[in-house]
Amino acid sequence: MKAGKSFTKALSCGLLAAAALACPAPAAAQREAAVLAKGSGPYFESYLAFQKALGRPVTPFDLSRGKPRLPGDLRAVAAFGSRAADLKYPEDVTVVYALAPGFFPDKPGRLIRVSSLPEPGKALAAYKQLQPGLKRLTVFRLRNLSKIYPEKLAAAGKAAGVEVSEVALSSSTEFPEALRALSGKTDALWLFPDPNLISKTSLDVLAEFACANKIPFYAPSAGLVALGATAAYAPGFAETGAAAARALQAALDGREQPSMVFAEASLTVNRKAAAACGLSLGMTGGGQ
Repeated sequence: MKAGKSFTKALSCGLLAAAALACPAPAAAQREAAVLAKGSGPYFESYLAFQKALGRPVTPFDLSRGKPRLPGDLRAVAAFGSRAADLKYPEDVTVVYALAPGFFPDKPGRLIRVSSLPEPGKALAAYKQLQPGLKRLTVFRLRNLSKIYPEKLAAAGKAAGVEVSEVALSSSTEFPEALRALSGKTDALWLFPDPNLISKTSLDVLAEFACANKIPFYAPSAGLVALGATAAYAPGFAETGAAAARALQAALDGREQPSMVFAEASLTVNRKAAAACGLSLGMTGGGQ
């Protein structure tokens, strides 16, 4: 009976949020709002978790339905997706943005990024638990990625005794050449999340190279582990939404916070892929 009530409640909340996307309520007295690049998929999933974590209704705006009319007294907005993050907001509004790997601000402002990547120190700890002999980690990122995360990762690597090397690419077509130069020179590969670098072909190339060299390939999300990656330590959409809620509330409360915040992450291991490639790993965390 309890399970039935829980399902009904969750369904009701989802339907109410969907209705709000279709017909946003009058926003005359609202300090916060949520703007979604699209009112479905991961953006909507993160928005639901965001609203739940915030603990109160938040008017959502779906950009796929047109430019939103935001509240006149808006103080903070949660933007889900690159299009939502790139919208022109008033200069005095704090923008907490997530699920926007392709968004790079062209000028400073009240911007707080919820990283699609995990907190560097925790990520390295998870991968070292999985791979105790990890000493050299190669990370692949898009060439024009902000330096904030790589700098944090390098510092965390130094503290953890892991040499972190970056390989900056312009597109996924550069993987084969970059990998040939790495043969025998790294203990693991880590791909950062960016649509320009992630495709079925690039994932296959990375997985095949890693398997041939008997080293792990760490993916940017748990969903990609099933495509041949060894493991992923990453936040999910719900965790991302909850982190956005915490950052937005901190902004409304006037609390100082960094320009980049991190969501909770978890480890997923592809045990079949590891076994097939002859990898001996500490099999912790969820897996398949």
